[in-house]
Amino acid sequence: MKKIDGFDSALLGIATVWQQHERVDTLVYDGERIVTTLCEQGGCSYEEALEYISFNIEGAYVGSDTPIIVWLCDMERVEEMAEESLDE
Repeated sequence: MKKIDGFDSALLGIATVWQQHERVDTLVYDGERIVTTLCEQGGCSYEEALEYISFNIEGAYVGSDTPIIVWLCDMERVEEMAEESLDE
């Protein structure tokens, strides 16, 4: 399993996913905790932290066990996002 260096405090656990007919265990991280770590230790603003995560972590594919970042939300937000994707 690949980890995101420097963000052990944001680790939530392990997810089992299927990649091309193969079971893969993948580490799962809390996105907001990563933001907090970047702001506290790296001196980033909230927006800078989000940009860093988007480009350097979420945008990096490092194999079938690429870590997953979770952004907690409610069903209302999920439905809004679904509508937005239909509009694109």
